[in-house]
Amino acid sequence: MSKTPENTTSELIDKFIELRKEQGLSHEQLAKTTGLSRTAISFIESKKRTPSILTCLKISHALGCNLSEIINE
Repeated sequence: MSKTPENTTSELIDKFIELRKEQGLSHEQLAKTTGLSRTAISFIESKKRTPSILTCLKISHALGCNLSEIINE
């Protein structure tokens, strides 16, 4: 079964949540580092909002990971 863009986005968000929790960061702390609002982080993690590629890059950078590596996992 091939990955759909929706599945890839969902898996990416799941990985962001996993990394944020591993690093002990709150939504507020991640928001401050990315320049996004806490509400935006919450909506992304609850999959109520689909993040843009720029937002994904900001989050991955804040979490110290490479976005392309996560997508290719």
